[in-house]
Amino acid sequence: MAINDDNNKKLLLISAHADDHIACAGTVFKLIDRGYTPYEVVLTNSQEGPDMRKAGISQSVDNIKNTRKEELSKASKFLGIAQTFNMENEDLRLTYSKDLMIKVMAIVREVKPTIGFLMNSYDWHPDHREAFKIGSEAFKWAASGIRPELGQNWKTPMVLCAEGMIPVAANILVDITTYADKKMQLWKIYDSQATSKSVKFEEGLLQVRGYQQRKVDGFFAEAFSTDPLSPILLFENE
Repeated sequence: MAINDDNNKKLLLISAHADDHIACAGTVFKLIDRGYTPYEVVLTNSQEGPDMRKAGISQSVDNIKNTRKEELSKASKFLGIAQTFNMENEDLRLTYSKDLMIKVMAIVREVKPTIGFLMNSYDWHPDHREAFKIGSEAFKWAASGIRPELGQNWKTPMVLCAEGMIPVAANILVDITTYADKKMQLWKIYDSQATSKSVKFEEGLLQVRGYQQRKVDGFFAEAFSTDPLSPILLFENE
């Protein structure tokens, strides 16, 4: 399978929370314009992400959960997600388990992505770190011979780890200059989370990575590291 094989241009995002796809959204928009179709696994119910517009006011978990679910639905439509697999694990209690990894592995085999996106392994939020473990193992074991009843083996040619609250040791930059505005529009769909400070943080990060491209016309970029458990496959058709 070549990375640029037009017969299988699918993306699979593995996220911890409803808004985590923001981290790679510019790249997803760019790839959609190149013919890719994105899918997403959301591992938790996001119930501990309070509405920041009501900071300091008591908020029920059910209300938070419903708000986050509504925002995810709108944002996923805007981003162009073809299908969302909601796993509904408890927020702030996401933990790697064999059963959960196997479920995600089965989705990898079902979708057969050309490119996978993970959280990074050392991010600030514990659910992000666990999401990395779950996703990393799912991509790895999807290519192995275990559980043949869950689908044919699938090796995802490229797995990228997105930048979150803590900067990654980037070895890949993607120029999203023409998609930066669209990414910020997506972020603002998450009204309960997109405070002015968080929006400025995201914009600043894009500018820093854009500068590192050393391109005259490259003003904004997203940064990624790679997963050593999923070496990138290159030059398959050479």
